[in-house]
Amino acid sequence: MLIHDLGHVALRRGIRAAVGVPIAVGAAMWLLPGTPAAVIAAFGSVGLIATSDFGGTPRRRITSLLWSGLVGVFVITIGVAAGLNIVSAVLVTFLVGSVLAFSAVLHGSIASGAPAMTVIYVASTTIDVSFSKVSELLAGWLIGLAVSIPVVLLILPRRNTAPVRDAVSHALQVLSQVVSDRCTGKPVDISAVAESQERLLASYVGNPFRASGLNPRDRALIVLAGQIEGLHMAMLRRAAYLTPMSDQPVTRQLVMATSTALDDLASALSGDTSRIPTGLTVAELWQSQWEEATAVLANAQQSRGVRDVYDLFPDRAMAISTVRLVMLGRRVLGLPAEHYPSGGDQHTIPTPPVATSWGEIRAQATLKSPWGRLALRTGVGLSIAVLVVSLMGIAHGFWVVLGVIAILRFDSLTTVKSALLAIIGTFVGAAAGFGVLLVDFDHLAWLWVGLVVATFLAVWAQAAIGFVAGQAAFSMFVIIAFSIINWPPELRTATDRIVDIVIGALVSLIVAFLLWPRGVLRGMLGNISEAIRASNRLLREAVGEMVQGDVAVDGALLNESTGAIVRSQEVIDLSLTSSSPGASGFAHDLQRLIDDLRTPVVAGHLIADWARDRPPIAQVVPALRAPLEAELDAVTAVWEDVAQRVDGGKGALSPPTSDNLATIADITASLDLRQPVIADRAVAAVWTQAWLVMSRHAGESCTVPTRN
Repeated sequence: MLIHDLGHVALRRGIRAAVGVPIAVGAAMWLLPGTPAAVIAAFGSVGLIATSDFGGTPRRRITSLLWSGLVGVFVITIGVAAGLNIVSAVLVTFLVGSVLAFSAVLHGSIASGAPAMTVIYVASTTIDVSFSKVSELLAGWLIGLAVSIPVVLLILPRRNTAPVRDAVSHALQVLSQVVSDRCTGKPVDISAVAESQERLLASYVGNPFRASGLNPRDRALIVLAGQIEGLHMAMLRRAAYLTPMSDQPVTRQLVMATSTALDDLASALSGDTSRIPTGLTVAELWQSQWEEATAVLANAQQSRGVRDVYDLFPDRAMAISTVRLVMLGRRVLGLPAEHYPSGGDQHTIPTPPVATSWGEIRAQATLKSPWGRLALRTGVGLSIAVLVVSLMGIAHGFWVVLGVIAILRFDSLTTVKSALLAIIGTFVGAAAGFGVLLVDFDHLAWLWVGLVVATFLAVWAQAAIGFVAGQAAFSMFVIIAFSIINWPPELRTATDRIVDIVIGALVSLIVAFLLWPRGVLRGMLGNISEAIRASNRLLREAVGEMVQGDVAVDGALLNESTGAIVRSQEVIDLSLTSSSPGASGFAHDLQRLIDDLRTPVVAGHLIADWARDRPPIAQVVPALRAPLEAELDAVTAVWEDVAQRVDGGKGALSPPTSDNLATIADITASLDLRQPVIADRAVAAVWTQAWLVMSRHAGESCTVPTRN
């Protein structure tokens, strides 16, 4: 038997449940004897103590528990009312089951509490009580909540409350050191960036309970992590940071200020309240660097000036990225937004997007989303199970429904496998429970001891050993718990458990073969190709506005591309929680593709923002239009090729045959750069070209995941 319990997480949960659940059951039986309150107390306390595992500060854990308690009251009331007749039970179960499954898209405490809410809803709907008895179920829930609060707060509380925040802080420190080394002429350790990237990915990819939810600061943290991921990929993709830095004085100051801002942000996120991150100094120097670039261009010999200005771009891109990171970091820290200079000769400081829970819900509320499909599947599965329970008059009907929750997987093949394993595990657990009842039929005290042991094993074995052991332990737990609650016990409780799990398995198989039998996740790569094509349209409109001035960027493209990327990110998370072969490799390749895609998306928004600050390039220097549009065509062709490969095609990309930067240099050499407006537009052309080249390199280097 292999035990996998990294950080003793399962052990901690098991101990807490072994203490809290028997107390909750005993209190409910003592205060409300002969009522179903003990059943709700049992499953409610298991959900709140073991399944939910709320993290954060004591205040935050209490808040999460109290909100769960309030939602639980609502869910139980609905469940009892729906259970009064078969039609309402089926329809309401579909609705509530789908909503609870879909709510996990918000992550954080909401995702953590959703399983507990589902369990108590199922119990409330399938327990045969009149609506006048709803107070007894609510009392059982409140008893479970009252017991859970001190247990969660005092017994082996969750300590690792901010893995994402810690990884973000570490990544920022690494970036600060890389920028500092570049500034001082030391060798840049790119391997440290790669290691930091892996640590950051591990902190939130595939973790449905990562900090997020409705809290704006937590949602800003996830956006911050994604922005850092994109910056990591850009640094690993380009060798610019391995080349000597420009000796231009403003650029050197800009690099030093960038390093300081990154370091201050890292320190503040790690808890150093004396370091208040600010992007103002970096932003001011970033503005001044444009003037420095126009001077470099005007004073250089022939076409060399364009190359010199182009060489300033890596540090400029890092600086504006840092300002955006500081903006996000201040949101995470709850600090007020800084006001950056604007208007007149000042260029726009682009603001990163504000992540909202409703925005994510809108992005995911579609069958293009894995969460949309999973929610529909779950709702259908639970409602069919309730229908079967109602028609067959099964005594412990919620065991059937809970079996569907445990068995239903992302595709039919893994559902078949989990069904077989669940039946095997349940048979073993039921046999053990039968043995306990047979030996200790007349010894209630020993059954209480058995409940403590069974509760621990049910929670611990599921995570530390595996699905079969978890199902066996859980079956033993429910048999002992129901024998205590319905004393004196009946030996048929053990056989009923086996029958119920078989029925639950059959329902799961029906749903798995009816809805996306080849997998909930199959076909979800379409979100990536959709995001790619939206980013291509965004880039074309942004460059069109910068060059021609007669094309207005459609703001809806932001929501379109962002929504597709958000849905793709969820495909990664759900892939990592599935048992499909190759899921891990698929997920990591997809994550890197998303990180590469951030480059043209960011480039499109930055260029669109700057396009409005000055006259169109073609209006001042018409000849510069052709090379920029040629580079734009090359970029969008590269990414369209990626989109076709994502869709399953082979792609047919011809590499660009012309050096558009050299063309820009030749055109610029013939201009009168002593005129400020001409020099300014030439600099704009060079740096627009630089963003396009960076976007093209991102597409050329990305890996398309193998289709499952």
